[in-house]
Amino acid sequence: MDRISFSIVVATKSRVRLLTELIESIDVARKNYSGDCEVLIVDDSIPEESEAVQAVCREHDCKYIFYENSVSAKRNYGVLQAKNDVVLFLDSDCICTEHIIERYAEKYTDEKIAAVAGPLEFVGEDTWFWKAIEATPFLTCFYLPRFLPKVEWGVTANFSVRRQVFLEVEGFDETFKRPAGEDVDLGMKICEKGYEINAAAEALVYHSKKTWIPVKAMFRRLNFYGTADCDLIHKHPDRGDVVLPKRSMLYIIYALFLVLAAIASGKWWVLAGIPLVFLVENIVMSHLVNRLSREKKATLCQQFVAQMLIHDSDFAYLKRCAVTGQFSDIRKQMIYYMGQYNGMLEIGSYNTWLQLLLLMGIAALIVFLL
Repeated sequence: MDRISFSIVVATKSRVRLLTELIESIDVARKNYSGDCEVLIVDDSIPEESEAVQAVCREHDCKYIFYENSVSAKRNYGVLQAKNDVVLFLDSDCICTEHIIERYAEKYTDEKIAAVAGPLEFVGEDTWFWKAIEATPFLTCFYLPRFLPKVEWGVTANFSVRRQVFLEVEGFDETFKRPAGEDVDLGMKICEKGYEINAAAEALVYHSKKTWIPVKAMFRRLNFYGTADCDLIHKHPDRGDVVLPKRSMLYIIYALFLVLAAIASGKWWVLAGIPLVFLVENIVMSHLVNRLSREKKATLCQQFVAQMLIHDSDFAYLKRCAVTGQFSDIRKQMIYYMGQYNGMLEIGSYNTWLQLLLLMGIAALIVFLL
C-alpha cells in the first residue's frame, strides 16, 4: 500500500529564529516518515529577513515562496503550489514532534475522513500574564484533539486536510483578513459537505508562549477573535445560539442608565458609577470564577485581567455586529464545541444573580435621585 504524501505549508512573516526552530523539527519528522513530504514556506518578510528565510529553506530542502498577502491568502496560495495528497498546516511559532507525520498518516483510513486535527501544548516561561491568559476560555480549543476522537474544526497551527477536499470547499475564506475565524470556517465547510474531521491525540505540536504574552498583542488578538465570532455567526447562523446575555452588553446598558440619571438629576457625580460598576462586577465575577474552577486557580488579580480579556473580545463582537448591521446577533454566542454549554451554564447561573443585584442597585440609585 502506497504511503500518503504530505505537503507542509507554513505561512510566515518576520519570525526567522522561530521559523528556523520549526523547520529543524520538521526535518526530524520527515526523516521518521517513509512517504513523500515536501515543505512550502510562504513568506512576506522585509528583504533582509526574507534572505535569511531563503537561506534556511535552502539548507533544509524547503520550497520558498514570496507572497505578500493576508495569512489566509498565503495558506491558500501555498496549497495551490503543493503537489501532495494531504496538506499539513503548521505555524511558524511552533515546534512539531518527531513522529507527527506518521501519526497523521495513521488517521487517514477512509476517504470520508477529509481532515485530521492535532493538539497544541503551549511551552515557555509561565509569566504572571500567562497565568491570566490560562484563566480565560480561549485556550480550550487548542487542547480538544487530545480528548476527542472527532472534532468539527481544528486550529490551523496544527491541522491537516486532503488537498482535494480543501480545494472543493474553496479553502480559507480570505474575507477573514485578520488571523482569526478562518480555520473555524474551514472546518465547518468540510463538515457541511458530509466529511469527517478526526483527531490525532499524538500528533502533537508545541506552541511558543512568546507570541502570546505581550499584553498589547494579546488584547489585539482577542479583539480579532471577537470580530471573527460575529462574522462566523453571520456565515454559519446555526452556530450562533442565544444562551445568556453578554456581560459587556449589560454593562453598556448600565452605563446608559447612569448617564440618563445624571442628565435628569443634574448630579454629574453619578457618572462615577460607570467605572465603579465595571470594577465591582469584574471583581465579584473574578472571585466567583476562582471559586468554581476545578483546575489550577489564578490569583484574584490574574482572574481580573482574564475578565478584561474576555470583555475585550466581547466588546469587539458587539462593535462588529453594530458596524455590519447584525443587530439580531448581538444577543448570540458562537458555539465552537458542544461541551462549551456546560461551562457557560455553570458560570451563567451565578452571573444572572450578580447582574440582577447590579440592576437593582442602579434602579434604586435612579429612584433616589429622581
